[in-house]
Order: sequence, then C-alpha cells, then structure tokens
Amino acid sequence: MKNKVFLAILLLTPILVVTFSSLYFSLGFSPEGTKNNGIFFKSYFNFDQFNTSEDNKLIDFEDGKWVMGVYITDPVKADKSLYLMRQLNVALNRDIFRAKRVAFFSNQLIKNDIDNLIAEYPRTELVNDKNGVLINVLQKNSSIDMFQENPIFIIDPYGRAVMYFDPGTDPKKILKDLKVLI
Repeated sequence: MKNKVFLAILLLTPILVVTFSSLYFSLGFSPEGTKNNGIFFKSYFNFDQFNTSEDNKLIDFEDGKWVMGVYITDPVKADKSLYLMRQLNVALNRDIFRAKRVAFFSNQLIKNDIDNLIAEYPRTELVNDKNGVLINVLQKNSSIDMFQENPIFIIDPYGRAVMYFDPGTDPKKILKDLKVLI
C-alpha cells in the first residue's frame, strides 16, 4: 500500500504543477514585461516567404548565422544604423563570426547613395527587395515607422524575424541582448 501511495504522488506531481501553473497564468499572474531591450515583432514571419523561387532567395540562411539587418529608406538615418551595426559586430568579440550584417533596400532612385554608403561599411551584404514586400511586412509588424526610422532588426539563423531596436536604444543594451541571443 505504501508503494502505491508513493507511485500516485510521483504520477500526480507533474500534472498538478502544469495545472496550477496554467491556472496561475490564465488568471493574469504573468511576468511583467521582458528582460529584452528590443521590441518583438507583433506577429511571427519567416523570410522564406519572400523567396520567389529556389534560385531567387532574398537572403540565404544556410551559414547558420544571426542577421543584424537594416532596411534603407533614408541613407542619412541608415548611416547611423549601419555604423551602430558595425560597432555592435566588433563588440561581440569572440562571437563576431556568428552574426552577419545585411542592408535591404527597394528604392532604385537612391541606389547610388546606398552603394556609396555600403562602401564605407565592408562585410555588409546588400540585398535588393525588388518588389518591396519586406518593408511592408516589417512596417505591419512593428510599432514604429520603418520608412522613417531605419532601425536595426534581428533575424535568427532559421530565417525568423525576432525583434527590432528603437533607434534611441542605448547601444550597450542592444549588445547585451545580442550576447544573450547569439
């Protein structure tokens, strides 16, 4: 009889823990905020949806690297974001090769300005979003104006957009988030 009671306690313990924690969470006792300094996108989206064909991929994630990206709509504001991305990449120190920098654009009218800008930041990949779908998805899933702000956003190694950083965020806080993610 003693073994049956002990066995019942062992079997019921995980069920009770899951039940009470779910009840606790559903009653509104959830964590207050997060420890992230970035802002999560409103809904999940994967970069595979922007591929028009197997040969025409917007960006390749086969190297297993995290992506720090910026969508360039204004070269002046993007210059600040590109500079910050380079500084963050250098500050990652030993994890420098676990992240890559990518700049997206769709406006062909500012292509020359973008080329001049990218020339100042070597090892930054430039990607042409030909139909401009990416900027619309970024705008729809963020709470700031992506067309005006040109913030840095993070994409995981599997191609899922994770978060973006408000342009006024302290670079030390961004670096802290990147070290946790990477």
